[in-house]
Amino acid sequence: MESSSSTNNGSNSALPLQDIPTSEHYQVSYMHRSTVTHCCTSLRHGYVITGSTDGVVKFWKRVSTTATAGSNGGGAPPTSSAAAAGSGADGTNSRCLEFVKSYSSHVGPLLALCTSQPNGDSAVSIGWDGIIKFYDVATFDVSGMIRTKNNNNNSKCKKFRLGRHAVLMEREDVYLLVSTRAPTREEWKEDEYEKERLKQLKLQQQNDDSSDDDDGPRPASADEPKKKAKKEEDTNANNWVTPGSILLFSGTHLSAEPLRIITYHASPVTALSYNSKKQWVISGDISGVLEVWNVPSSSADDGSSSENGPLPFQSKFDTDMYALMKKKTYAIDIAVSDKHFALYCSDRKVRLFSLTKGCKLVCIYDERLKVYDKMISNTSSAMGIDAIEYGKRAALEREMEDSYLLSGGVSSNAVTKQSISNINSTSEGSNHQHFHLTFDDTGNYLLLPTIVGVKVINIQTHRVTATAGKGDASAFRFIDISLCPGDAKVDQQLQLARMGGSSAAIKHESGNGAPPPNDSLMIALAYDKRRFMVFTHHDPLSNDGQADEPDEQTILARDILNEQPDASDILDASHLGRSGNDPSSSSQLTTATQAILRTTHGDIRIKLFPKETPRTIENFIGHAQSGYYDNVIFHRIIPSFMIQTGDPLGDGTGGESIWGGEFEDEIRRELKHDRPFTVSMANAGPNTNGSQFFITTVPTPWLDNKHTVFGRVVGGMEVVSAIESVKTDELDRPLSEVKILSVDVS
Repeated sequence: MESSSSTNNGSNSALPLQDIPTSEHYQVSYMHRSTVTHCCTSLRHGYVITGSTDGVVKFWKRVSTTATAGSNGGGAPPTSSAAAAGSGADGTNSRCLEFVKSYSSHVGPLLALCTSQPNGDSAVSIGWDGIIKFYDVATFDVSGMIRTKNNNNNSKCKKFRLGRHAVLMEREDVYLLVSTRAPTREEWKEDEYEKERLKQLKLQQQNDDSSDDDDGPRPASADEPKKKAKKEEDTNANNWVTPGSILLFSGTHLSAEPLRIITYHASPVTALSYNSKKQWVISGDISGVLEVWNVPSSSADDGSSSENGPLPFQSKFDTDMYALMKKKTYAIDIAVSDKHFALYCSDRKVRLFSLTKGCKLVCIYDERLKVYDKMISNTSSAMGIDAIEYGKRAALEREMEDSYLLSGGVSSNAVTKQSISNINSTSEGSNHQHFHLTFDDTGNYLLLPTIVGVKVINIQTHRVTATAGKGDASAFRFIDISLCPGDAKVDQQLQLARMGGSSAAIKHESGNGAPPPNDSLMIALAYDKRRFMVFTHHDPLSNDGQADEPDEQTILARDILNEQPDASDILDASHLGRSGNDPSSSSQLTTATQAILRTTHGDIRIKLFPKETPRTIENFIGHAQSGYYDNVIFHRIIPSFMIQTGDPLGDGTGGESIWGGEFEDEIRRELKHDRPFTVSMANAGPNTNGSQFFITTVPTPWLDNKHTVFGRVVGGMEVVSAIESVKTDELDRPLSEVKILSVDVS
């Protein structure tokens, strides 16, 4: 029953792929100002909706991919790249989408973004700020809003923290199902403090009551109502719902109080999906529990609803839904079709279940790195990449695991059973991204983002029929897939206006009378990227049998600069399409993403930012590999501020770059001194970087825009704290020597 989708790479299939773009390269990409975390689509209205970590929600309208020359698909601000991406007569350079509207919907990152099922008439965004916003997709306008934090301030109501998983349903009304999340470590400490405060208050009240003499009944005191109100307030002050609860809201009444609190799960929910045809909800939690359930009626007193059909099984014991608990894993995403549902699990295996056969396990697709390790060691591997390229991709996979992308962002204490959310509103952009797989409209194909591209798996033969995006998989690790099937809704009057009244803009047949090419799209989000990619059935970099490689202008034309680019965008663009033999290619830049400082007090593991600060990382890695930092002391230590090193002279006056002298700053707006354990370059003013660097021990926002942040400590924080506690003299020099023994990079 278990198979590896990596090894079953076949091209034969009895089923057509007409609505699944499978080109090796994306057609066009668009930008947000920060990391793109969410994407959803509406087929009925032809919209794509995207969201990012800065709380921005953007609406994009689909345009015909078969528009004739002269149709620029407008929307994004005009740039040289945009001009080069104008639509060709054959749709080879169609921009596919046009920007419609942008909302700064939330203060902070998005928790969830989805369109209503089955028709996509509505959409909803949920933010860390506790606000739920509903949108009318047809008019791309906000139709309503719920402020849940107001509800949490009401002592008479249940309190909750909105989670990262949501489903918007079209029934007799528009209903929203949203999970609740576990508290962050800081929130948990606040809750424990509040519980202790209430406990002490209760003991004090009991002591006060027991100290009163029994003189018989007394008249009610004037302060009695106030005491009663205070008691009720204290009783409800910590009245939180369990993190495994699922909340049901009305998209019409917009009440901050949920219609129902559904408690099928005792642990935080890590995946949630909806079968609109059967009106079944499938959910999973961090304990490995899977549930298939009917959506309760808003007016029913029990958990059932007479409007829904029977579940696909008589007893859960007759199913394979306990398989995850047996393997001590859990689902982090669920894809649903009419007959199947697929789980991407924390052990990096995809489990396929049949809804028509009583939720029985059909097949397991193994996506663990060890499977690819075996493939790359085989010279007959069909992966099509060498060991060096695979090593780079494998390192990124491990980085994804560190960012909680493949764990759901929740950890649970095996002893206390206390669940903690590892992600908060200030976490880096990649921590707020979701892994998402999906079925096509026929339910016969599963689209799975992997290390080699987006695999299209035939679930009848359990073979990989095609791999989309494998030509771009070196630069982008795709993690989230959304399909836009063919026959997009295109505004014909708008097309006519663009073409100066020419009816050629809306012809549905090509010149030879053949039907137009399929205009289905696939939207892909990539790990830690500000861009989202649009795939069509045409490969813009295909040479069509010619020997010539696509020129760099063709490659660059795919990436629309609809937002202000930063240095990393320009750097990426300047190296696109160059061969590995080009001495100026990006392969010559360091790909190291991690460094370990071996010190006399222990190891400090640092996550590096080579994409954001390439020159700084090149300097740091050069010094590390040459032994420049070996036996260099920490010459400056200031408690509750930072520890500084990197000077071979040991007094803070020495050190130079690998090029000799000093080099320029690489200030990035997304890399700030907003948290402890930030690794930053020391300098004597603007553009005076050499070899010295420091590690902060507290947030130091006054250093922003003055020093280059090039890393974060992700391991060995206790070592940093131990170095920070070393006694110093009046000049902040340590009284006992603390050294860097060596630096390892990988």
